[in-house]
Amino acid sequence: MPLNASSLADSLQRLFESKPASSADAAMAWANAYQSYASAALSSAASLPVTAPANFGLLMTAFQGLSAMAPMAAAAIVAQGVTGYWQAMVWAGPTAAGTTAFPGNPTLATALAAVFSDLSDKSPAQKAQDIASAFDAGARMVIVSDVPIVQPAPPIVGPIV
Repeated sequence: MPLNASSLADSLQRLFESKPASSADAAMAWANAYQSYASAALSSAASLPVTAPANFGLLMTAFQGLSAMAPMAAAAIVAQGVTGYWQAMVWAGPTAAGTTAFPGNPTLATALAAVFSDLSDKSPAQKAQDIASAFDAGARMVIVSDVPIVQPAPPIVGPIV
């Protein structure tokens, strides 16, 4: 199950169209959408992000920063939370287990700030696609260092898919 930006865009589009009742509801919906997307990641050694549910609070806190914030500030808070989410991830699979060596997303704040600042008359689908693309580009830079279970063997280091 590799990362799927289209499914993230679909979730965000539904969020934009449903207009959550409160900023807390919106933050929860954003965090759920991102976690669903991130939970499908695979490391180079085919390990899975097993602590994704345990790291959910990092996403919730980050997405709460979207309410009443200037685009640059909101983008910075979200990017920091998403980076922390990946950094705290533990990976496990049938042949290897590992940790995040690099949390990706070095340009996420800039990319999100550009999207959040865009006041053009885009449809919810277009806005969702722009945001999903920014998240996806950053997530694909996450590097995992897996240690094979059968030793001796060198670590397997590479980006997630």
